[in-house]
Amino acid sequence: MAAILEPQRFPRPAAPTRPDLRLIPGGRSTAPTRTGPAPVAVAAALVAVVLLVVATLAVGRGALAGLAPAPATAEAPATASGRTVVVAPGDTLWSIARRLQPTGDVRPLVDRLAAANGGAAIAAGDRLVVPA
Repeated sequence: MAAILEPQRFPRPAAPTRPDLRLIPGGRSTAPTRTGPAPVAVAAALVAVVLLVVATLAVGRGALAGLAPAPATAEAPATASGRTVVVAPGDTLWSIARRLQPTGDVRPLVDRLAAANGGAAIAAGDRLVVPA
């Protein structure tokens, strides 16, 4: 079974008549003013956003890390078995080994530091014995 629906056509109501448009003397004599930010302000804001994004990326990737002062690591007085180093916050055996030996392969020194101090787990304030 199928049904066919047809819209019923009712007579349209008559639209109200509008008066004709006419020019009124004494209207605006200048062009309309711009309602929005000036193009120079938009360009300045865009430059500021780009600079902010570039600076954020540079800081995130560590490009400015060389400008920061190195963490202060106090070296304790030397002991009979060698000197000691006080671990600063954020230090690892690798960073301490790199400070003690600025050039070359630090893996043997990291291994010696771990063996001399009972393992690789260190915390800020620990005193590590530096083997000779």
